[in-house]
Amino acid sequence: MTLTRRSGIALAVAGSVLTLAAAAPRVFSPGYTYRMRISGQVTEPNGKVKDYVAMSGRAMVTSKAGRLDIEESSKERGAMADKGGYILYDPTSMMIVSPKDKQILKFTFEDLEQGMSSLAANVPGMRIAVTDVAVNFEKLGSGEPLLGMSTTKFRVTQDYKLAMKVAFVKRNSSEHIVQEYWMADQKSGFANPFARMGGMRPGGGAFAELMTKTAEATARMGNGIPVKTITTTTSTNDKGEKTMNVATMEVTELKAGNVDDALLVAPSDYQVTDIGAQTKAMAEQNRAAQAQAAQSGQPAAATVPADSGSPVKEAAKKSAEQAAKDAATQGVKKGLGGLFRRP
Repeated sequence: MTLTRRSGIALAVAGSVLTLAAAAPRVFSPGYTYRMRISGQVTEPNGKVKDYVAMSGRAMVTSKAGRLDIEESSKERGAMADKGGYILYDPTSMMIVSPKDKQILKFTFEDLEQGMSSLAANVPGMRIAVTDVAVNFEKLGSGEPLLGMSTTKFRVTQDYKLAMKVAFVKRNSSEHIVQEYWMADQKSGFANPFARMGGMRPGGGAFAELMTKTAEATARMGNGIPVKTITTTTSTNDKGEKTMNVATMEVTELKAGNVDDALLVAPSDYQVTDIGAQTKAMAEQNRAAQAQAAQSGQPAAATVPADSGSPVKEAAKKSAEQAAKDAATQGVKKGLGGLFRRP
């Protein structure tokens, strides 16, 4: 064999080795997959009943991160993402990914917590008062087995009076919320992708007392995983008219197995919008507008993001505005039927 041929073979073998070495191996982590469905039923003051599905999809989770692929979605009922999109999470942040638009709506829990609290407190023309707050915690004993696991049942009851004024619209109501939890023992890698969000507590504002007492109550449930929740919300306005909403979250088809870590990472070529940073910026701008208006005696106008042309950015705008109207986290919690809680 000639020296040239031997050199060519050696170079070819070396190239193959380098190519194999450069190819990143796929990494899998132990975890779980399951289906999740959030559904509900609303009874209006006239007695009309309507059933709905807020969100359903398939989740994959590990001890480090999680993903929920959305198969059915209703933004009107509190869903955070559109059908065909997916939600990624880690212990400190969450991302709503839109493959259709190649865009990502991202927020860290800390930024969103601070920003929503400030925004709700500084929206011009809006006044909120929450009084007569009472939160009760009960351990109800063993619940029925779910997903082949034993469960413990808990109940958290919230009562408070809400007085809200937005521009020329006034709302006065009494709120009675009963949340029932079926908690399974904690398993490594089995996580609720939304658990951290449920523990968000605004630093101040009208709902601070309610959120603090509720977080203290749910913390007494320990570190188990909610595999089923039923939240019954009864709202009675100052005319005595009642609206009742019953929302159910349930995990089904739970299977243990390895999860591809690559599926839990956001695409690097998508445009990212940081809603937490935007919300904090809006709160600062509204606070400045309030101060300027107080000096000039003129009413202040609410601030919204300047660039809201894309669907995901429009969602960011609407999310921030709705967060203010619902006094930050309470409206989100109702819409998702008690799914959220701190791990």
